[in-house]
Order: sequence, then C-alpha cells, then structure tokens
Amino acid sequence: MSLPLLYEIPFDATRADGRCTEGITPRKSNWALRIDEPPFHAYPVTGGITFTFGGLEVNRQAQVLNTGGRPIHGLFASGDILGLFFHNYPSCTGQTRNVVFSRLAGRHAAAQGL
Repeated sequence: MSLPLLYEIPFDATRADGRCTEGITPRKSNWALRIDEPPFHAYPVTGGITFTFGGLEVNRQAQVLNTGGRPIHGLFASGDILGLFFHNYPSCTGQTRNVVFSRLAGRHAAAQGL
C-alpha cells in the first residue's frame, strides 16, 4: 500500500501532517502550504524581547563584575544587558529591575565622579 502524496493530505492544523518544504533552511516539517492564491492579507507586527537569560553579572552597586567576581572600575550596567533571569522567571519584574538598577548605577557612577 503506498502513502498518499503530501498535497493530497487534507490540511489539519491540530496534528502534524508531514507537509514539508524542500530546498530551504531551516526545513519546515509540518503544515507547509503554498501561498499562491488571493486573497492575500498582511498584518503589521512588532517584535519585542520580554527578557533575556544570562547576561552581565553586577553587584549591589550595579558595577559590572569581571570573571573573578571583582568590580570593573567605572563600568556600570542596567537594563536587559543584565540578563535578569538566571534560574527562574519571576513574572512582571523586568521593568522594576530596570528602574532599580538604573538608579543604583547612576548614583554610584556619580559618587565616583564618572
């Protein structure tokens, strides 16, 4: 018994169907449908980064730490470069963290005359 050709498989977005692309990377492995008949619709979208994992390590004064765990003189950091989450995602903490560390970085940089 032979399998049906992929274009003969009815589209069902609720289960993997094996419809795949050919000749492009990365290969799309399911639900690949040709878009060649109107009507065509376009919707504007904007990407955003909610948070990042990892990032620079800072101390309580917002000083960036070197690989030995010591502050790098004159280098402070705040915002998404800190990475925010290293082990878990505490919801709704990103902007609070940015405000707190921005204030700390500014205060301590000013105290050093930077």
